[in-house]
Amino acid sequence: MSHSRDAIASKQSLVLDLPPSCIEFCLSHPEYFVVGTYNLVKDEEPLDESVNAEPSVAKKTQNRNGSLIVFRLENGVV
Repeated sequence: MSHSRDAIASKQSLVLDLPPSCIEFCLSHPEYFVVGTYNLVKDEEPLDESVNAEPSVAKKTQNRNGSLIVFRLENGVV
């Protein structure tokens, strides 16, 4: 088995607004695929923890956002 024929190489790359987390292909329409993105918004932590020595009574819920982006592959180009 030749390793050069088994190598995987990128033909095209895209930069998305949010980090990609999953990809799904459509078997009935193979030219389409969906990329899911997910982002957990991190709250800024205080620089000095000794300033706020009291433990938090209620924890704030984490904010997150994401998207589903549909792509179409035509002639090898997204």
